[in-house]
Amino acid sequence: MFKPINITLDHGRLGASARSRMTENSSPTVGWGAVNDIGGKNQTACRVTFDAEGYSFDSGWIETDAMLFNGEKVCLPEGVPVRLSVTLRDDAGNVSETAYETVYNAAVSWEAPWIGGEENEPADRARPIYLRREFTPKKPVKRAVLYACGLGYMQLSLNGERIDTAELDPAHTDYNKTCQYVVYPELAEKLNEGANCLGAIIGAGWRYNCFINHGWRQSNFMGPLIFSAMLKLTYADGSRETVLTGSDWQRGLGGYIYCDIFNGTEYDAAQTASGFDTAGFKGFSANAVVRQSAGGVMRPMLLAPIVEHSARKPIAMWPLGDSVILDFGQNLAGVCRLKIPAGLAAGSRIELKHAEELDEDGSLYTAPLRSARAADTYIAAGDCRDLDIWQPVFTYHGFRYVQLTGLGSYIDRDAIEAVELHTDLETYSSFRCGDPLINAIHAACVATERANQHSILTDCPQRDERMGWMNDATVRFEETPYNFDIGRMFPKLIRDIFDTQNEKGGITCTAPLVFGSQPADPVCSSFLVAGMQSLLHCGNLEIIAEAFPHYEAWENCLLANSDGYIVNYSHYGDWAGPAYACEGGAEADGARSAVTPGIFMSTGFSYLNCKLLSAMAGLLDLPEAETKWASTAETVKAAMLEKWYNPAEARMCTGSHACQVFSLWLGIIPESDIPRAARLLRDDLAANDYRFTTGNLCTRYLMDVLCDTGYLSDAWALIRKQTYPSFGFMLQQEATTIWERFELKKAPGMNSHSHPMYGAVDYWFYAYLGGIKPVEPGWSRFTVNPYMPEGLLSAQAVVDTVRGEVSVRWMKRYGKTCLHLTVPFGSVADVTFAGETYTVSSGFHVFEA
Repeated sequence: MFKPINITLDHGRLGASARSRMTENSSPTVGWGAVNDIGGKNQTACRVTFDAEGYSFDSGWIETDAMLFNGEKVCLPEGVPVRLSVTLRDDAGNVSETAYETVYNAAVSWEAPWIGGEENEPADRARPIYLRREFTPKKPVKRAVLYACGLGYMQLSLNGERIDTAELDPAHTDYNKTCQYVVYPELAEKLNEGANCLGAIIGAGWRYNCFINHGWRQSNFMGPLIFSAMLKLTYADGSRETVLTGSDWQRGLGGYIYCDIFNGTEYDAAQTASGFDTAGFKGFSANAVVRQSAGGVMRPMLLAPIVEHSARKPIAMWPLGDSVILDFGQNLAGVCRLKIPAGLAAGSRIELKHAEELDEDGSLYTAPLRSARAADTYIAAGDCRDLDIWQPVFTYHGFRYVQLTGLGSYIDRDAIEAVELHTDLETYSSFRCGDPLINAIHAACVATERANQHSILTDCPQRDERMGWMNDATVRFEETPYNFDIGRMFPKLIRDIFDTQNEKGGITCTAPLVFGSQPADPVCSSFLVAGMQSLLHCGNLEIIAEAFPHYEAWENCLLANSDGYIVNYSHYGDWAGPAYACEGGAEADGARSAVTPGIFMSTGFSYLNCKLLSAMAGLLDLPEAETKWASTAETVKAAMLEKWYNPAEARMCTGSHACQVFSLWLGIIPESDIPRAARLLRDDLAANDYRFTTGNLCTRYLMDVLCDTGYLSDAWALIRKQTYPSFGFMLQQEATTIWERFELKKAPGMNSHSHPMYGAVDYWFYAYLGGIKPVEPGWSRFTVNPYMPEGLLSAQAVVDTVRGEVSVRWMKRYGKTCLHLTVPFGSVADVTFAGETYTVSSGFHVFEA
């Protein structure tokens, strides 16, 4: 068998979702992996074709080992299905099967007005607006493509049926800068011969929410609920017609009387607008109003949608007065799906309140939600208008526990389930080892990451925040690609950061900007890390080329805010370490480090930026920039050593764990002093029972550095701790996701129990226990160097890469240590095992010691 697999379009993997098959230009980049069990190890040639009605392109055989095709000579037609084919030839002369996929050029010139309700109507705020448009095709329809954007969120239907199953569409952006429209490419089969009706419900989403009521800044992207759409019809005779949004659409209100991301949803069955999206409906008398555009450039939404994943029944329940408390056994992000019993009296209210934690008396502990109400309410009509099954829309909650009021103190388990909602970034990556505690930590890290994927990579899913914090993300963005498909996500978030950047190069702490300073905390190297990880994991050099001027502008901003190459400001630094290491001490709620100066962290990340810029310039064949940024990095390094380094003691700055770890991780400490600097770190850890003082960034680096400097046993002791502070302590306290702080506390402040910044430790499981690290673009080359702690007898890491699965399994048994390695077709692995180094190509390999 020899065939292409894992085909990518503009570095995003093709999947079942139509969105994964979209490109935003007519000249796409196509990539692939392959499986080959008939002899060849590498590709020597490829052939790529595109075929559509009236269009054809054939690359012919291209002699290359690059598993990537740049379609600069391709000119895909707009909005029509295009048949893509990929055929390969290997170094043994074998020709592969041909892989066929259907793709679409989603780029379109936007011509539709924006519509909504009258200014200051309820639909300008948190009550969804219902919109409808009847139309009758003039002739038999051959093709129908809908392009639509509803701000904040939309739910679309055609002739009474939802068009797709996506939730919380479109992806959240700064709507003043970028609006993402969704493309529904093949709707002709859903049309009637006569009258048809297109329906849209537009909810508040990020466009208008409770943020403006509780002290966060009101972002520029907030405003009235608006909708714009184009339904392009192509008739069988080749003629065309376009149905646009405009004042000829009807508007009204319906059963959803309130929808807010943070507060939840309220549905009144007596106010239903059932059938509003079918032809002949007479319930709306007002016409839509043409409204001002949000101002952003229209771009197709290529990111996978937010969809339903697992549905969980409660594992336990107990009465609480006239309510029932439900425990779903897993902290997650989503909503509940509830069967509505027959015979409810008109006006009866069913309420679902959500929380991550319980109080000592078994009730919900909701203080950490702060101002987020996190409650959904159903109001019964008491007649046939009542729903059989109700699932809230235009909201989501972070929760494990639910208080159900209105149906008594008991409910049948089959009547309710928690539905997990997140962006569909799933892969087949996995990790497990012989230690159940480590497996549980890994599972909690992955669950935390899932709960924070909602078209942006959020910091938490439960309270009145849920922002894309870029300081947390600097270490997180090295972990995420091991577990999830970042092919479309990382370019999207990089462009979200573009939209926050000012003329001085300053980015903001959150993207899209909701809260934070400009310029952002200098630790936000996540901006550049996302680009480098896109290159390593997806082969995406294009996003680095696009972002490079923005990256340079950000680093120039930091240098302009430096004195003698020492950055002169810090907002967060190595944030939220154990309370005893933070300002105010263990009894306070402070999160700023008391032992690691913020400007030390700021300057270290300035150095990292320069190193990354030099590497990127080399990849982009910009020799002057490569030399400039390498030289600047050395200058920053020299400034840090002069200001903070004590060579007599091999101590950096205060000598805190973070100061030692970060400088060792960056490679700033002179090579001859590394053993002493590492010993200083290790001895202090061991002497203090591994009570580390690192925060959200350097805790991840701590694990790496201990291994890199010969202290694997100490790293293993630290990760396996079950006393405070540790991941094991969280699990001992029933955690199923990773916390924001290491403390178990009752406080409304920083007390999220689903916070992925510390989940970045999962990188260490793959990159160190599994030993797998990509070192060249798109996994064309990677290293395998597993660390095998005393007492751990086995580990297995599988990374679902764009080239295929990289699998490492090692075992200590029968007096031997065995390593099994699977290398994808076309890749090369440099393996370090039992003191020897090997270079191997694709296939399955076994090593023994």
